[in-house]
Amino acid sequence: MWCQNKLTHTIQEGDSLYRLAMHYQTNVQSILTLNPQIDPDNLQIGSTIAICPGDTRQNPIPQAACPDITEQIGLIGDMRLAWSQHVYWFRMLMISIMEGLNDQHYVTERLLRNPSDIANVFAVYYHEKAANTIEDLLNEHVQLFESLITAMRDREMALSDQLSRQWYMNADEMANAFSSKNQAFDSEEIQTMFYDHFDLIIHEVEMRLAGDYASDITTFDMVEQEVLAMADYFSQGIIKQFPQKFR
Repeated sequence: MWCQNKLTHTIQEGDSLYRLAMHYQTNVQSILTLNPQIDPDNLQIGSTIAICPGDTRQNPIPQAACPDITEQIGLIGDMRLAWSQHVYWFRMLMISIMEGLNDQHYVTERLLRNPSDIANVFAVYYHEKAANTIEDLLNEHVQLFESLITAMRDREMALSDQLSRQWYMNADEMANAFSSKNQAFDSEEIQTMFYDHFDLIIHEVEMRLAGDYASDITTFDMVEQEVLAMADYFSQGIIKQFPQKFR
């Protein structure tokens, strides 16, 4: 893969492909494409890898590792689309709540379709009960978000703190649910991803509340990059767990 501004990163303690993708504004697939020799689950401290900063293209695993990449491309695309729509409709709902728009009910209804869309991507590879668990937890995630943003708008600090704690507890449940289905899904890694996701969204809301719309939009750019990295993490885990489906 050609990269005009390719750099070298030395692996340090605590590094993961997800964290590196976030730091360099790229994605897990891009790093894996540039470094086919690495084990994504066992990065060696002190070793060096190549990174292309800002590369967010949907780069699949090199063709040599899997002659038929059609299924991989389909999974990566479906996963990215579902999670991207998740944050897009989250933002639309945030704006509706903050600005007191008349479309809040309709935006909420549309957002509540997204948990099913995400669960359906996983349902191709996991049984119905697992997909239903993912959908239920994401529905709770959405409902808590709506209540939390309303409480923040209305300056109800005690309620905001309570709902925020529930939101992070929901993240813990999602991390356990995902990791229980796939050994390639690390519970702590997924928890970190969801915590980062939540922190960015809260910051986005705070900036909008403060009327700092430039920072609000900049933060949403970070939300978008973070959720694409998360989507790629899930796709890579599924590909690793079910290699026979991608050949």
